[in-house]
Amino acid sequence: MNGEDMFKKIMSGEDQSILGDIARSGLALLSKGYEKAVTMRNSKFDAHKGVEKVSVPVISVGNITAGGTGKTPMVRLICDILGQKGFHPTVLSRGYRAKDNSQNIIISKHGSILVEPEESGDEAWLLAKVLPKSSVIIGRKRVDSAHIAIDELGADYLVMDDGFQHRALYRDKDIVLIDASNPFGYEHVLPRGLLREPLQGLERASIIVLTKVDQVDPGMVSALKKRLAKIIPQKPVYETVHKPCAVYTLDEWANGAEGSPVGTHNDLPIMAVSGIGNPQSFTKTLEGCGYNVVHTMGFGDHHDFTDDDIVDIWTQAFAHKAQAIMITEKDAVKLSQLHTIEDLKMPVFVLSIGIEFLSGKQEFIENLEI
Repeated sequence: MNGEDMFKKIMSGEDQSILGDIARSGLALLSKGYEKAVTMRNSKFDAHKGVEKVSVPVISVGNITAGGTGKTPMVRLICDILGQKGFHPTVLSRGYRAKDNSQNIIISKHGSILVEPEESGDEAWLLAKVLPKSSVIIGRKRVDSAHIAIDELGADYLVMDDGFQHRALYRDKDIVLIDASNPFGYEHVLPRGLLREPLQGLERASIIVLTKVDQVDPGMVSALKKRLAKIIPQKPVYETVHKPCAVYTLDEWANGAEGSPVGTHNDLPIMAVSGIGNPQSFTKTLEGCGYNVVHTMGFGDHHDFTDDDIVDIWTQAFAHKAQAIMITEKDAVKLSQLHTIEDLKMPVFVLSIGIEFLSGKQEFIENLEI
């Protein structure tokens, strides 16, 4: 069990030991200070202090909890929608885990990737790879990135990746994704829970998108929607699932080749390997595609894979009699850079995942219009 898993067991209350109780008490005290700081910061932005509006529309995609909710496939979908309407969107990413995100760096220009993954961070580079007509810029200062996008790249729409809490840049639409399997981060703000801010922050949202609704009981989804209706009445709420799109070998994915239909190779015992916020969610997706997942090997979110990790992956695959490895696209960004991946001597497949609306997609598209 890695440190991130242990931490989540404490936050969720699953760890009922005395040490777990002590840890939760200490984290609760820290949460009070964090919540006070976040509330003060939000009050400043609510008063329109330090907020800059630029000359083109801005759509923000974010969440209220730490961890993965499906922001990358949602950003991709929005850019595709805008592109089909004749716009030229640029994605503004913070560049988490980039070599240096204190600088504003153009990662891709109209689909042409200009830097290596270690310079951009995995998520920004993945967006650059899957958006053949859009541009991607990283940098902590989104306002500066916005001006570069408009002045140098001719952007007529900006899409902020993970932008809900980055409020210095005015946004015309705030889309908030909520993971139905853990919607409110154990009901506490960081570090006692996973909430990035108190739930009243959802009042700023223009649109709520529930993700992974197929991974929980329908009654839980219904209860979640009722609770949201009390917190933010009159705000549109849409239900989505993570839809697998294609399966690639790692070489096919890295070289931009065409993938195979989902379900290909499902005759092989698979080990799921991922460095994402919710590894079990990835496993459930694979099982839903008909794959025989014999073991799940989860690393921390945004994990930087090493040669030693490859040895551990091989050891676990051998121990559980797996005949192939399945990874996410985000992890493929880093694993494709390691030459030792070839030493596994077994197929490594990449599952491409998109967002599918269970209903209301056209209404969602209409709500995007500014």
